[in-house]
Amino acid sequence: MSRNDEEVRKFLQRQHDAEAQKEKLKTYKNAAGTPLFEDYNETHEVQIIPDKSVKAAMFIPDPLNPKKFRAHPETIAAMRKELFMGGEDFVDLEHFVKCKSCKSELDFQFWKHCPYCGGSFE
Repeated sequence: MSRNDEEVRKFLQRQHDAEAQKEKLKTYKNAAGTPLFEDYNETHEVQIIPDKSVKAAMFIPDPLNPKKFRAHPETIAAMRKELFMGGEDFVDLEHFVKCKSCKSELDFQFWKHCPYCGGSFE
């Protein structure tokens, strides 16, 4: 793991606002000295419909509309509404944390609290 990767991970463990992540990543350069992150902005919006029959932390795609999903209301409440995505060959932004209540291990970049039990993270 490079120094840049470590620095990015440390920052993202503290700051999970999509805009702040983007601004911080724009300051990094790759080995050739060119910007690691190009300021290319693309927005994707999806519709997530509450459905209590769907298991926690699951998103069921609509067979007719690729931008529509069903999810349990607790899952919807737990998910982060804005996500930063850097592309396939970008530094991996995952940061695993454990729920204090049910001990589930989850990627903090996607969740505000545990989608299984509503608990907070360690």
